[in-house]
Amino acid sequence: MSQIACQCGKKLATIHVTEIINGEKKEIHLCEDCAKKKQLILPASSSLLNLGELLSGLAQAAGESENDELARTVCPNCGMTFADFRSSGRFGCPNDYEAFRRGVDPLLERIHGTTEHRGRRPAAPAGAPQDSRLAQLRSELRKAVADEAYERAARIRDQIYALKKGRANATD
Repeated sequence: MSQIACQCGKKLATIHVTEIINGEKKEIHLCEDCAKKKQLILPASSSLLNLGELLSGLAQAAGESENDELARTVCPNCGMTFADFRSSGRFGCPNDYEAFRRGVDPLLERIHGTTEHRGRRPAAPAGAPQDSRLAQLRSELRKAVADEAYERAARIRDQIYALKKGRANATD
């Protein structure tokens, strides 16, 4: 790459940023000092990235102005404000997702491209429908024994056995 002067005109550009907004390409060439002033790079003393600052920066970079009403929104469950979330980058409770949806959805959309989870989900436990059927049969068996209906209890016992045997064969 050929040497390009920084926008300040004092030094050579070492940071090259390309933005594409609505199909329009814009290039910015900056020296390290100018890049730090525009907060495009972290100072050498900062080794950890603050999530709250990152979220604030993303919102501001996308042209989102600070909305006072949204910043004062309070979660009725934990008392956290949206401004607290923005500064810490963490929610206070699970209810905050709903309480701050208006401010969080645009952030999720920009960061992930969607507001819906499309990743992996926990698998349903093996035999989950059978578990409820098994519990129901056991309850019926206890009632049949309590009522001294031993023939009905024997049939239910056999159903439980068959259900358990079918599950054991399915895992082999």
